[in-house]
Amino acid sequence: MANNFSKKASSNPIPKVLIICDYPNSGPVWAFCLQRNHQMDVVLETSFPLTQVIHRWEEEIPDLIIIDMSDPNMVAAINLVKSLRKEIIMPILLLSTGQDENSILEAYTAGVDECILLPVSPEIFKAKVCSWLRRSWTVPPDVMEPLKVGDLSLIPSDRILVKGGGAPIRLTNLELRLLYCLLCRQGRVIHVEELIQRVWGYGGEGDNSVLKNVVYRLRRKIEIDHANPRYIQTVVGVGYKLVV
Repeated sequence: MANNFSKKASSNPIPKVLIICDYPNSGPVWAFCLQRNHQMDVVLETSFPLTQVIHRWEEEIPDLIIIDMSDPNMVAAINLVKSLRKEIIMPILLLSTGQDENSILEAYTAGVDECILLPVSPEIFKAKVCSWLRRSWTVPPDVMEPLKVGDLSLIPSDRILVKGGGAPIRLTNLELRLLYCLLCRQGRVIHVEELIQRVWGYGGEGDNSVLKNVVYRLRRKIEIDHANPRYIQTVVGVGYKLVV
């Protein structure tokens, strides 16, 4: 079950936080902490089994994910982190009682950015979330200029793509950065190594297999037949190019 605790819309994009929680009472409390005096769009997800939660991030495209799982479900929480990390680079925070050091170490190995030990005051909780949100946009979308190439219109500030007169297509941060690079140099081949550097940054966690995964997901969103793409074309052994 998912609930939105969104603030009134503003002219500027506001950060979105996805809270995944198996406690019946604490989830709304964390959401309230972030909403109070903070302009955030908070989505609370309590649906289980966890396999149904894995794809929730793609629907909401949050800027940060918080996982609050009871100790008996900690193994499931770590497996969830591993599954999410294959798809995303956004920060993942895990709330933990801190009773088992090995579990915490395993969580970091799985891809958690920070384990927040419980109990924690609302003020410290909010401060940590705000700190990670400041880093979540490696390339702030509001720095990117809108692009229109052929029938493709990219609006980075809203992280959406409009194809022709169709409905807006929501993009993840990775999809946005990749498409922005391809649109800026449409018709020209961009080498895999350069795309990885531009999408993930210097010292990032990108590689060829992860790049292929982002290309695959982007094709599924914008191509009529993603198996025979019109827009994003593969240049075997070199990289990719966008053709309009």
